[in-house]
Amino acid sequence: MEVAIASIGLATAQGSNHDISKGATPRAPEPWPWPLNEWSTSRSCRPAVGVGANLSGVARWQALIQLALKDCFGDQVPSPQTPLFIASCNGSAGDCNAESWSAAFDSVALLAGTPWAGQRLPVFSSSCNSGLHALYAARQVLMSGQADEAVVLAADILSRSNQDNFEVLRVLTDSPIVPWQPNSTGFVLGEAAVVLRLVHENDGLSRTRLVGLALANELTRNDGLPRVLERLSTANPQLLLGQGTGPVETDESELAAFQGCLSGEIPLATALVHFGHTLGASGLLATALAASIQQDPQALSSLAMPAASASDGRTLHVRSSGENGLSSNAHAPGNILISSRALNGSCAAAIVGNVNNGLVQQDEVWDQGRTMKKAWHEAAPTGPLMNTLLRQLAEEAPRCRPVDPPDVLLVRLEEPLAPPPEARIGERILPSAVLEMTPGFVSQLVARCWGFAGPALCLVGNSIVHNAQWDLRSAFEATGLVMSQIDLRGTGDKREIVWNN
Repeated sequence: MEVAIASIGLATAQGSNHDISKGATPRAPEPWPWPLNEWSTSRSCRPAVGVGANLSGVARWQALIQLALKDCFGDQVPSPQTPLFIASCNGSAGDCNAESWSAAFDSVALLAGTPWAGQRLPVFSSSCNSGLHALYAARQVLMSGQADEAVVLAADILSRSNQDNFEVLRVLTDSPIVPWQPNSTGFVLGEAAVVLRLVHENDGLSRTRLVGLALANELTRNDGLPRVLERLSTANPQLLLGQGTGPVETDESELAAFQGCLSGEIPLATALVHFGHTLGASGLLATALAASIQQDPQALSSLAMPAASASDGRTLHVRSSGENGLSSNAHAPGNILISSRALNGSCAAAIVGNVNNGLVQQDEVWDQGRTMKKAWHEAAPTGPLMNTLLRQLAEEAPRCRPVDPPDVLLVRLEEPLAPPPEARIGERILPSAVLEMTPGFVSQLVARCWGFAGPALCLVGNSIVHNAQWDLRSAFEATGLVMSQIDLRGTGDKREIVWNN
Protein backbone atom coordinates (compact mmCIF):
# COMPACT_ATOMS: atom_id res chain seq x y z
CA MET A 1 0.00 0.00 0.00
CA GLU A 2 1.46 3.34 -1.08
CA VAL A 3 0.84 6.75 0.51
CA ALA A 4 0.74 9.75 -1.81
CA ILE A 5 0.73 13.52 -1.39
CA ALA A 6 -2.51 14.67 -3.03
CA SER A 7 -2.20 18.42 -2.43
CA ILE A 8 0.07 21.00 -0.79
CA GLY A 9 -0.59 24.22 1.10
CA LEU A 10 2.04 26.74 2.14
CA ALA A 11 2.24 30.06 3.95
CA THR A 12 5.90 31.10 3.84
CA ALA A 13 8.35 33.94 3.29
CA GLN A 14 8.11 33.08 -0.42
CA GLY A 15 4.32 32.93 -0.45
CA SER A 16 2.04 30.03 -1.23
CA ASN A 17 2.70 26.79 -3.09
CA HIS A 18 1.09 28.45 -6.11
CA ASP A 19 3.53 31.37 -5.86
CA ILE A 20 6.55 29.08 -5.50
CA SER A 21 5.51 26.88 -8.43
CA LYS A 22 5.67 29.92 -10.73
CA GLY A 23 9.44 30.13 -10.22
CA ALA A 24 9.49 33.76 -9.11
CA THR A 25 12.68 35.42 -7.90
CA PRO A 26 12.90 34.81 -4.13
CA ARG A 27 12.01 37.68 -1.81
CA ALA A 28 14.68 39.22 0.42
CA PRO A 29 14.71 39.04 4.24
CA GLU A 30 12.95 41.78 6.22
CA PRO A 31 13.84 43.68 9.42
CA TRP A 32 12.39 42.40 12.67
CA PRO A 33 8.98 44.00 13.36
CA TRP A 34 9.97 44.97 16.93
CA PRO A 35 12.83 46.91 18.56
CA LEU A 36 15.98 44.85 19.05
CA ASN A 37 17.73 44.21 22.34
CA GLU A 38 21.29 45.29 22.93
CA TRP A 39 22.49 41.67 22.66
CA SER A 40 20.77 40.94 19.32
CA THR A 41 23.07 39.64 16.58
CA SER A 42 20.40 39.02 13.96
CA ARG A 43 18.90 42.08 12.24
CA SER A 44 16.55 40.35 9.82
CA CYS A 45 13.96 37.58 9.61
CA ARG A 46 11.72 35.79 7.10
CA PRO A 47 8.04 36.57 7.86
CA ALA A 48 5.30 34.81 5.90
CA VAL A 49 3.77 36.74 3.02
CA GLY A 50 0.25 37.97 3.74
CA VAL A 51 0.43 37.89 7.55
CA GLY A 52 0.22 41.32 9.17
CA ALA A 53 3.17 42.44 11.27
CA ASN A 54 0.72 43.49 13.99
CA LEU A 55 -0.42 39.90 14.58
CA SER A 56 1.25 37.88 17.32
CA GLY A 57 0.71 34.75 19.38
CA VAL A 58 -2.32 32.60 18.64
CA ALA A 59 -3.78 35.15 16.18
CA ARG A 60 -0.61 34.92 14.09
CA TRP A 61 -0.63 31.10 14.26
CA GLN A 62 -4.25 31.04 13.10
CA ALA A 63 -3.56 33.44 10.22
CA LEU A 64 -0.65 31.29 9.03
CA ILE A 65 -2.53 27.99 9.02
CA GLN A 66 -5.63 29.46 7.41
CA LEU A 67 -3.50 30.70 4.49
CA ALA A 68 -1.92 27.26 4.13
CA LEU A 69 -5.26 25.44 4.34
CA LYS A 70 -6.70 27.73 1.66
CA ASP A 71 -3.67 27.05 -0.55
CA CYS A 72 -4.06 23.29 -0.06
CA PHE A 73 -7.84 22.91 -0.44
CA GLY A 74 -8.94 25.97 -2.43
CA ASP A 75 -12.70 26.32 -2.25
CA GLN A 76 -13.14 22.77 -0.99
CA VAL A 77 -13.74 22.44 2.74
CA PRO A 78 -12.16 19.34 4.28
CA SER A 79 -14.38 17.23 6.48
CA PRO A 80 -13.85 17.73 10.23
CA GLN A 81 -13.80 13.92 10.39
CA THR A 82 -10.60 13.79 8.32
CA PRO A 83 -7.78 12.84 10.71
CA LEU A 84 -5.61 15.87 11.44
CA PHE A 85 -2.01 15.61 12.66
CA ILE A 86 -0.69 18.89 14.09
CA ALA A 87 2.99 19.70 14.61
CA SER A 88 4.82 22.65 16.14
CA CYS A 89 8.03 23.34 18.02
CA ASN A 90 6.69 26.26 20.06
CA GLY A 91 2.97 26.40 19.26
CA SER A 92 1.41 29.83 19.54
CA ALA A 93 3.69 31.12 22.31
CA GLY A 94 4.47 34.79 21.73
CA ASP A 95 6.54 35.03 24.90
CA CYS A 96 7.96 32.72 27.55
CA ASN A 97 5.84 33.58 30.56
CA ALA A 98 4.33 30.50 32.22
CA GLU A 99 0.74 31.25 31.24
CA SER A 100 1.51 31.82 27.55
CA TRP A 101 3.75 28.76 27.33
CA SER A 102 1.32 26.40 29.07
CA ALA A 103 -1.46 27.39 26.63
CA ALA A 104 0.72 27.36 23.51
CA PHE A 105 -0.39 23.88 22.37
CA ASP A 106 -4.12 24.19 23.05
CA SER A 107 -5.69 22.95 19.82
CA VAL A 108 -9.08 24.47 20.65
CA ALA A 109 -7.44 27.89 20.31
CA LEU A 110 -5.05 26.91 17.51
CA LEU A 111 -7.75 25.47 15.25
CA ALA A 112 -10.37 28.21 15.65
CA GLY A 113 -11.74 29.14 12.23
CA THR A 114 -10.84 25.78 10.63
CA PRO A 115 -13.03 22.73 9.91
CA TRP A 116 -11.54 21.13 13.06
CA ALA A 117 -12.59 23.99 15.35
CA GLY A 118 -13.34 22.85 18.88
CA GLN A 119 -11.56 19.51 18.59
CA ARG A 120 -9.07 18.61 21.29
CA LEU A 121 -6.14 17.17 19.37
CA PRO A 122 -2.59 16.69 20.63
CA VAL A 123 0.38 18.36 18.94
CA PHE A 124 3.52 16.54 17.80
CA SER A 125 6.48 18.52 19.10
CA SER A 126 10.14 17.62 18.68
CA SER A 127 12.06 20.77 17.74
CA CYS A 128 12.62 21.07 13.98
CA ASN A 129 11.54 17.46 13.41
CA SER A 130 8.02 18.10 14.69
CA GLY A 131 6.46 18.11 11.21
CA LEU A 132 8.22 14.93 10.14
CA HIS A 133 7.09 13.19 13.35
CA ALA A 134 3.48 14.12 12.54
CA LEU A 135 4.00 12.87 8.99
CA TYR A 136 5.36 9.58 10.34
CA ALA A 137 2.26 9.11 12.52
CA ALA A 138 -0.15 10.06 9.74
CA ARG A 139 1.47 7.59 7.37
CA GLN A 140 1.23 4.90 10.01
CA VAL A 141 -2.49 5.54 10.52
CA LEU A 142 -3.10 5.34 6.76
CA MET A 143 -1.05 2.16 6.43
CA SER A 144 -3.02 0.57 9.26
CA GLY A 145 -6.31 1.17 7.46
CA GLN A 146 -7.78 3.47 10.11
CA ALA A 147 -8.41 6.15 7.46
CA ASP A 148 -8.33 6.66 3.69
CA GLU A 149 -6.87 10.16 3.88
CA ALA A 150 -5.24 12.43 6.44
CA VAL A 151 -4.07 16.02 6.80
CA VAL A 152 -0.70 16.93 8.29
CA LEU A 153 -0.28 20.52 9.47
CA ALA A 154 2.95 22.02 10.82
CA ALA A 155 3.39 25.65 11.84
CA ASP A 156 5.66 27.91 13.85
CA ILE A 157 5.48 31.68 14.09
CA LEU A 158 8.02 34.45 14.43
CA SER A 159 7.98 35.83 17.96
CA ARG A 160 10.12 37.96 20.20
CA SER A 161 10.60 35.04 22.59
CA ASN A 162 11.84 32.75 19.80
CA GLN A 163 14.33 35.38 18.72
CA ASP A 164 15.55 35.88 22.28
CA ASN A 165 15.90 32.15 22.93
CA PHE A 166 17.91 31.53 19.78
CA GLU A 167 20.05 34.57 20.53
CA VAL A 168 20.82 32.94 23.89
CA LEU A 169 21.86 29.77 22.05
CA ARG A 170 24.14 31.90 19.82
CA VAL A 171 22.94 30.34 16.57
CA LEU A 172 21.48 33.39 14.78
CA THR A 173 23.43 35.41 12.25
CA ASP A 174 23.20 38.76 10.51
CA SER A 175 25.38 37.63 7.60
CA PRO A 176 23.94 36.55 4.25
CA ILE A 177 23.15 32.83 4.47
CA VAL A 178 25.57 30.72 2.44
CA PRO A 179 25.16 27.22 3.88
CA TRP A 180 27.83 24.56 4.34
CA GLN A 181 30.74 26.99 4.10
CA PRO A 182 33.84 27.31 6.34
CA ASN A 183 32.58 30.66 7.66
CA SER A 184 28.97 29.64 8.42
CA THR A 185 27.89 31.19 11.72
CA GLY A 186 24.18 30.39 12.00
CA PHE A 187 20.78 31.04 10.47
CA VAL A 188 18.01 33.60 10.03
CA LEU A 189 14.67 32.78 11.66
CA GLY A 190 11.60 32.34 9.49
CA GLU A 191 8.03 31.21 9.93
CA ALA A 192 5.77 28.91 7.95
CA ALA A 193 2.61 26.87 7.93
CA VAL A 194 2.67 23.69 5.85
CA VAL A 195 -0.32 21.49 5.01
CA LEU A 196 -0.10 18.14 3.23
CA ARG A 197 -3.12 16.07 2.26
CA LEU A 198 -2.19 12.39 2.23
CA VAL A 199 -4.18 9.65 0.49
CA HIS A 200 -3.85 5.99 -0.44
CA GLU A 201 -2.49 5.64 -3.96
CA ASN A 202 -5.15 3.19 -5.07
CA ASP A 203 -7.27 5.31 -7.39
CA GLY A 204 -5.12 4.95 -10.53
CA LEU A 205 -4.10 8.62 -10.52
CA SER A 206 -0.47 9.61 -10.92
CA ARG A 207 0.60 11.26 -7.67
CA THR A 208 3.79 12.11 -5.83
CA ARG A 209 4.55 9.34 -3.37
CA LEU A 210 5.90 9.48 0.12
CA VAL A 211 8.26 6.67 -0.80
CA GLY A 212 10.06 6.25 2.52
CA LEU A 213 10.26 7.76 5.99
CA ALA A 214 12.66 6.91 8.83
CA LEU A 215 13.11 8.31 12.34
CA ALA A 216 15.88 7.77 14.87
CA ASN A 217 17.18 9.14 18.14
CA GLU A 218 20.81 10.18 18.62
CA LEU A 219 22.52 8.40 21.52
CA THR A 220 26.10 9.42 20.81
CA ARG A 221 27.05 12.56 18.95
CA ASN A 222 26.27 12.34 15.22
CA ASP A 223 25.18 8.66 15.23
CA GLY A 224 21.50 9.28 14.41
CA LEU A 225 21.60 11.03 11.03
CA PRO A 226 23.74 8.36 9.32
CA ARG A 227 21.30 5.73 10.60
CA VAL A 228 18.23 7.26 8.95
CA LEU A 229 20.10 8.19 5.77
CA GLU A 230 21.39 4.65 5.36
CA ARG A 231 17.83 3.35 5.64
CA LEU A 232 16.78 5.40 2.59
CA SER A 233 19.96 5.60 0.53
CA THR A 234 18.94 2.73 -1.76
CA ALA A 235 16.24 4.96 -3.30
CA ASN A 236 18.98 6.63 -5.39
CA PRO A 237 17.85 10.25 -4.83
CA GLN A 238 18.71 12.86 -7.44
CA LEU A 239 18.42 15.83 -5.06
CA LEU A 240 19.21 16.11 -1.36
CA LEU A 241 17.48 18.66 0.89
CA GLY A 242 19.46 19.14 4.09
CA GLN A 243 19.56 21.84 6.75
CA GLY A 244 22.80 23.84 6.57
CA THR A 245 21.93 25.79 9.71
CA GLY A 246 25.53 26.28 10.82
CA PRO A 247 27.64 26.93 12.74
CA VAL A 248 30.60 25.25 11.06
CA GLU A 249 30.80 22.24 13.41
CA THR A 250 27.14 21.39 12.82
CA ASP A 251 27.50 21.74 9.05
CA GLU A 252 30.59 19.54 9.00
CA SER A 253 28.84 16.71 10.87
CA GLU A 254 25.88 16.97 8.49
CA LEU A 255 28.15 16.82 5.43
CA ALA A 256 30.02 13.86 6.93
CA ALA A 257 26.73 11.98 7.34
CA PHE A 258 25.87 12.66 3.68
CA GLN A 259 29.31 11.62 2.51
CA GLY A 260 29.10 8.32 4.39
CA CYS A 261 25.78 7.26 2.84
CA LEU A 262 25.20 9.17 -0.41
CA SER A 263 27.12 9.89 -3.59
CA GLY A 264 28.93 13.22 -3.62
CA GLU A 265 27.44 13.86 -7.06
CA ILE A 266 23.91 14.32 -5.69
CA PRO A 267 23.19 18.08 -5.63
CA LEU A 268 22.48 19.52 -2.19
CA ALA A 269 20.13 22.36 -1.22
CA THR A 270 18.26 23.76 1.78
CA ALA A 271 15.09 25.77 2.25
CA LEU A 272 16.93 27.79 4.90
CA VAL A 273 18.40 30.30 2.43
CA HIS A 274 15.11 31.72 1.12
CA PHE A 275 12.62 30.68 3.82
CA GLY A 276 14.67 31.03 7.01
CA HIS A 277 14.69 28.36 9.69
CA THR A 278 11.00 27.58 10.19
CA LEU A 279 11.55 25.43 13.29
CA GLY A 280 8.90 22.71 13.72
CA ALA A 281 7.62 23.28 10.18
CA SER A 282 11.06 23.01 8.54
CA GLY A 283 11.13 19.25 7.82
CA LEU A 284 7.58 19.25 6.49
CA LEU A 285 8.37 22.39 4.45
CA ALA A 286 11.24 20.55 2.76
CA THR A 287 8.90 17.63 2.09
CA ALA A 288 6.28 19.96 0.61
CA LEU A 289 8.86 21.69 -1.60
CA ALA A 290 10.08 18.29 -2.81
CA ALA A 291 6.51 17.35 -3.75
CA SER A 292 5.98 20.74 -5.38
CA ILE A 293 9.11 20.23 -7.51
CA GLN A 294 7.79 16.84 -8.59
CA GLN A 295 4.60 18.52 -9.78
CA ASP A 296 6.28 21.57 -11.34
CA PRO A 297 10.09 21.77 -11.70
CA GLN A 298 9.87 25.58 -11.75
CA ALA A 299 9.64 25.33 -7.97
CA LEU A 300 13.36 24.43 -8.00
CA SER A 301 14.14 28.15 -8.14
CA SER A 302 13.03 28.45 -4.50
CA LEU A 303 15.99 26.25 -3.56
CA ALA A 304 18.71 28.05 -5.57
CA MET A 305 21.87 28.19 -3.46
CA PRO A 306 24.20 31.24 -3.45
CA ALA A 307 27.32 29.08 -3.92
CA ALA A 308 28.18 26.28 -6.33
CA SER A 309 29.67 23.86 -3.81
CA ALA A 310 29.85 23.01 -0.12
CA SER A 311 33.03 23.08 1.94
CA ASP A 312 33.61 19.36 1.26
CA GLY A 313 33.24 19.84 -2.51
CA ARG A 314 29.67 18.50 -2.77
CA THR A 315 27.68 20.20 -5.54
CA LEU A 316 25.04 22.69 -4.43
CA HIS A 317 21.93 23.26 -6.51
CA VAL A 318 22.09 26.63 -8.31
CA ARG A 319 19.50 28.40 -10.41
CA SER A 320 21.33 28.91 -13.70
CA SER A 321 21.36 26.02 -16.17
CA GLY A 322 24.99 26.83 -16.94
CA GLU A 323 26.12 26.13 -13.39
CA ASN A 324 26.60 22.89 -11.49
CA GLY A 325 23.55 21.33 -9.92
CA LEU A 326 20.01 21.15 -11.21
CA SER A 327 18.64 23.85 -13.47
CA SER A 328 15.40 25.61 -12.62
CA ASN A 329 14.30 24.46 -16.09
CA ALA A 330 15.33 20.83 -15.50
CA HIS A 331 13.03 17.85 -15.32
CA ALA A 332 11.89 16.98 -11.83
CA PRO A 333 14.28 14.63 -10.00
CA GLY A 334 13.03 11.06 -9.77
CA ASN A 335 13.41 10.98 -5.98
CA ILE A 336 14.25 13.74 -3.50
CA LEU A 337 15.67 12.95 -0.07
CA ILE A 338 14.87 15.18 2.92
CA SER A 339 17.25 15.03 5.89
CA SER A 340 16.92 16.65 9.32
CA ARG A 341 18.67 16.53 12.68
CA ALA A 342 16.99 18.46 15.50
CA LEU A 343 18.85 20.29 18.24
CA ASN A 344 17.53 17.74 20.75
CA GLY A 345 19.14 14.83 18.85
CA SER A 346 16.05 13.62 17.00
CA CYS A 347 16.89 12.61 13.41
CA ALA A 348 14.63 12.04 10.42
CA ALA A 349 14.79 11.39 6.69
CA ALA A 350 12.13 11.03 4.02
CA ILE A 351 11.99 10.21 0.31
CA VAL A 352 9.50 11.98 -1.95
CA GLY A 353 9.16 10.86 -5.55
CA ASN A 354 7.93 8.02 -7.69
CA VAL A 355 10.71 5.43 -7.64
CA ASN A 356 10.77 2.73 -4.96
CA ASN A 357 13.95 0.70 -5.37
CA GLY A 358 13.46 -1.90 -2.68
CA LEU A 359 13.46 0.52 0.23
CA VAL A 360 13.22 -0.71 3.79
CA GLN A 361 9.78 0.65 4.63
CA GLN A 362 9.13 2.69 7.76
CA ASP A 363 6.70 0.09 9.07
CA GLU A 364 9.54 -2.36 9.63
CA VAL A 365 11.39 -2.26 12.92
CA TRP A 366 13.89 0.52 13.30
CA ASP A 367 17.13 -1.44 13.64
CA GLN A 368 17.70 -4.57 11.54
CA GLY A 369 14.30 -5.81 10.41
CA ARG A 370 11.85 -8.30 11.86
CA THR A 371 14.14 -11.27 11.22
CA MET A 372 16.77 -9.94 13.65
CA LYS A 373 16.49 -9.89 17.44
CA LYS A 374 16.25 -6.36 18.79
CA ALA A 375 18.66 -5.29 21.50
CA TRP A 376 19.07 -2.25 23.72
CA HIS A 377 21.92 0.15 23.05
CA GLU A 378 24.06 1.47 25.85
CA ALA A 379 22.25 4.22 27.76
CA ALA A 380 23.51 7.72 26.96
CA PRO A 381 24.52 10.29 29.60
CA THR A 382 21.76 12.81 30.28
CA GLY A 383 23.92 15.60 31.66
CA PRO A 384 22.75 18.01 34.40
CA LEU A 385 19.03 18.83 34.38
CA MET A 386 17.48 22.00 35.80
CA ASN A 387 13.84 20.89 35.82
CA THR A 388 12.92 18.78 38.87
CA LEU A 389 10.38 16.70 36.93
CA LEU A 390 13.01 15.85 34.31
CA ARG A 391 15.38 14.76 37.06
CA GLN A 392 12.65 12.49 38.47
CA LEU A 393 11.98 11.09 34.98
CA ALA A 394 15.68 10.38 34.42
CA GLU A 395 15.89 8.61 37.80
CA GLU A 396 12.84 6.40 37.18
CA ALA A 397 13.45 5.62 33.49
CA PRO A 398 16.16 2.94 33.87
CA ARG A 399 14.00 1.03 36.40
CA CYS A 400 10.92 1.26 34.15
CA ARG A 401 12.57 0.15 30.92
CA PRO A 402 10.71 -2.78 29.32
CA VAL A 403 12.52 -6.11 28.98
CA ASP A 404 12.53 -5.93 25.18
CA PRO A 405 12.99 -2.75 23.15
CA PRO A 406 9.82 -1.34 21.57
CA ASP A 407 9.68 -0.26 17.95
CA VAL A 408 8.35 3.19 18.86
CA LEU A 409 8.45 5.30 22.02
CA LEU A 410 5.64 7.81 22.68
CA VAL A 411 5.60 10.41 25.46
CA ARG A 412 2.45 12.46 26.17
CA LEU A 413 2.33 15.76 28.07
CA GLU A 414 -0.85 17.57 29.01
CA GLU A 415 1.13 20.82 29.06
CA PRO A 416 4.72 21.70 28.18
CA LEU A 417 7.22 22.08 31.01
CA ALA A 418 7.94 25.65 32.08
CA PRO A 419 11.49 26.76 32.89
CA PRO A 420 12.11 27.02 36.66
CA PRO A 421 12.62 30.50 38.17
CA GLU A 422 16.34 29.88 38.63
CA ALA A 423 16.64 29.36 34.85
CA ARG A 424 15.95 33.05 34.21
CA ILE A 425 18.40 35.92 34.36
CA GLY A 426 16.31 39.02 33.98
CA GLU A 427 14.34 38.61 30.75
CA ARG A 428 16.62 35.88 29.41
CA ILE A 429 16.40 32.11 29.84
CA LEU A 430 19.56 30.04 30.28
CA PRO A 431 20.52 27.96 27.20
CA SER A 432 20.04 24.60 28.96
CA ALA A 433 16.55 25.64 30.08
CA VAL A 434 15.65 26.70 26.52
CA LEU A 435 16.33 23.14 25.43
CA GLU A 436 14.57 21.51 28.40
CA MET A 437 11.32 23.44 27.96
CA THR A 438 10.71 22.17 24.41
CA PRO A 439 8.37 19.16 24.66
CA GLY A 440 10.47 16.85 22.47
CA PHE A 441 13.29 17.03 25.00
CA VAL A 442 11.22 14.74 27.27
CA SER A 443 10.90 11.87 24.78
CA GLN A 444 14.57 12.15 23.83
CA LEU A 445 15.51 12.06 27.52
CA VAL A 446 13.64 8.79 28.10
CA ALA A 447 15.17 7.31 24.93
CA ARG A 448 18.68 8.21 26.10
CA CYS A 449 18.06 6.76 29.57
CA TRP A 450 16.84 3.54 27.95
CA GLY A 451 19.47 3.29 25.22
CA PHE A 452 16.68 3.41 22.62
CA ALA A 453 17.78 4.59 19.19
CA GLY A 454 14.45 4.34 17.35
CA PRO A 455 11.55 6.75 16.84
CA ALA A 456 10.83 8.77 20.01
CA LEU A 457 7.64 10.81 19.57
CA CYS A 458 6.20 13.47 21.86
CA LEU A 459 2.55 14.59 21.95
CA VAL A 460 1.61 17.67 23.96
CA GLY A 461 -1.56 19.57 24.77
CA ASN A 462 -5.19 19.07 25.76
CA SER A 463 -6.48 15.73 27.00
CA ILE A 464 -4.19 12.77 27.47
CA VAL A 465 -7.01 10.28 26.86
CA HIS A 466 -7.68 8.37 23.64
CA ASN A 467 -8.17 10.60 20.61
CA ALA A 468 -11.36 9.77 18.71
CA GLN A 469 -9.87 10.59 15.29
CA TRP A 470 -6.96 8.18 15.38
CA ASP A 471 -5.20 5.87 17.81
CA LEU A 472 -1.47 5.43 17.39
CA ARG A 473 -1.16 2.35 19.56
CA SER A 474 -3.70 0.38 17.50
CA ALA A 475 -2.19 1.78 14.28
CA PHE A 476 1.25 0.49 15.25
CA GLU A 477 -0.17 -2.83 16.39
CA ALA A 478 -1.99 -3.25 13.07
CA THR A 479 1.33 -3.08 11.25
CA GLY A 480 3.15 -5.34 13.70
CA LEU A 481 4.94 -2.69 15.76
CA VAL A 482 5.30 -2.52 19.53
CA MET A 483 4.86 0.87 21.22
CA SER A 484 5.90 1.96 24.70
CA GLN A 485 4.07 4.98 26.11
CA ILE A 486 4.82 7.31 29.01
CA ASP A 487 2.19 9.80 30.21
CA LEU A 488 3.04 12.90 32.23
CA ARG A 489 -0.33 13.77 33.74
CA GLY A 490 -1.18 17.08 35.33
CA THR A 491 0.40 20.50 35.08
CA GLY A 492 3.19 22.47 36.70
CA ASP A 493 6.30 20.90 38.22
CA LYS A 494 4.59 18.04 40.07
CA ARG A 495 3.01 15.55 37.67
CA GLU A 496 2.12 11.89 37.74
CA ILE A 497 4.44 9.77 35.60
CA VAL A 498 2.64 6.71 34.19
CA TRP A 499 4.74 4.04 32.46
CA ASN A 500 2.63 2.08 29.94
CA ASN A 501 5.06 -0.50 28.59
